[in-house]
Amino acid sequence: MSTRYFFFGTLMDLDVLNLVLERPAAPGALAPARLPGYRRMRILRDSFPILVEDPSAAVDGLVFTTASAEEDARILFFEDYDYDMAPCRPVLRDGRVLEATFCGAEAGVQASDEPWDLERWAARHKPGFLELSRIYMACYGRMTTDEAESVWVEARERLRAEGVLLSTPDLAPAAEG
Repeated sequence: MSTRYFFFGTLMDLDVLNLVLERPAAPGALAPARLPGYRRMRILRDSFPILVEDPSAAVDGLVFTTASAEEDARILFFEDYDYDMAPCRPVLRDGRVLEATFCGAEAGVQASDEPWDLERWAARHKPGFLELSRIYMACYGRMTTDEAESVWVEARERLRAEGVLLSTPDLAPAAEG
C-alpha cells in the first residue's frame, strides 16, 4: 500500500520527515507542487501551519508517496494531533494534476492571522520541534494517538519550561533585504 501526500508544513523539512519515517527519504521521493484554493497560515497558539480555503491563493509544497503501509501509519500517527486527512489535487511543476491527501485541520482548530513560512519556522522553532517530535514518535507502536497526545502535551510544556521549545508561537521576522 502506498499513499500520495501533499506536504505543506513541517513535513517539508527533511529532518522532520526522516524522523517521522525513521529513515532517510529516498532521493527524488519529494516533488515540488502547488495546491490551488488555499493559503498557509500559522495555527493559533502553536508554530505549525494549517491550510485555509482561499479560491484566489495557492500553496507551494511537496508531493511524497509512501513506500509502505508502515510509512503511512507513521505519517498518520504524527499528523493525528489537530489534523484530519482530506483529498486534494496538487499540480506538479510540469502541469500534471495528481490525486493526493493532505492533513487538514480538525473542526474547531483555528488559524492565526500570520502566514506560515518554512524557512522562518525553521530559524525559530525547528530544534525544539524536532525534540518534541522525537519524544512523540517514540510513542509510535507503543500507544494509540489518544494516549500519545498526553505525552505530546506534557513534553511540550516541559520543553517550553526548559527553554528548548519556544512558548511564543510567532515566527521569526522576515529577513530584511
